[in-house]
This record gives sequence, structure tokens and C-alpha cells, in this order.
Amino acid sequence: MELVVDANIIVAGFLKAATTRSLLLDERLILSAPEHTLTESAKVLRSARLRKKLKGLSQAEATSLLDQLTARIRMVPEVSYRHRLKEAHQLAPHREDAPYLALALHLGVPLWSNDADLARQPDVVVYPTTQLLELLAR
Repeated sequence: MELVVDANIIVAGFLKAATTRSLLLDERLILSAPEHTLTESAKVLRSARLRKKLKGLSQAEATSLLDQLTARIRMVPEVSYRHRLKEAHQLAPHREDAPYLALALHLGVPLWSNDADLARQPDVVVYPTTQLLELLAR
């Protein structure tokens, strides 16, 4: 199954280890993301609020885990999906969601995100982790 993966899923891989981590590493999934996703994820992981939740995980360990969780994700440059950004900005509930929607529109695949607001737009199918697990269990 091919999907665009949202940065919140990568960050969730740090917090909900068993389920999200195993899905990010699941070879049945072909994952893509806008190339800025790595920067966005790393920035979130350096935030004080998240660092408190990741007690006992050093910055080096967090960086290593981020590398592992994103190793199978194809990072797509903006130039590839730029032609869909205007449409995506009209659909996106938040400005930062537009690149994910634009890439999903460009590739013609669903988006994996736990953002309920993002799922309300009508043009891209959005699977939260729970629904993705159900689909893979079939």
C-alpha cells in the first residue's frame, strides 16, 4: 500500500513505540513525504515539551531513532508536487498541511495522518493509524 506520511506520524513513532514504529518499518507500506518532513520532525523532537515526554532519550539517540524511522520513506522535493500546492492550500485546514496534501494529490495516494481536521477535506483520503491497522489486518 502506498501512502504519503505526515510528520505527526513520525513523531508518534517516538511516543507510541510499538504500533507506529512497526508500521513505519512495515515493508508492505511504500511511504513518501515532502522532503521538509525531516526538518519539521527534527524541530518537533528538539522542542522542550516533547523532550520531557522522551525522558531518558538523549539527543543522539533521538537522532538515531529518527534516522531509523525515516529510512524507508522516500523524501520528495517540492518541485515534484509544486503544481498541486495551490489546490492543496485551498483544502488544507492548516498551512503546514498543504505540502502533504499536494504530494498525495500528485501521487494519487492516501495520506497517513492522525489529524482529524485534515481528514475533513474532501479530495484526499486520510487514514489515521487505527484505520491503517485495520486495512493491513485484512
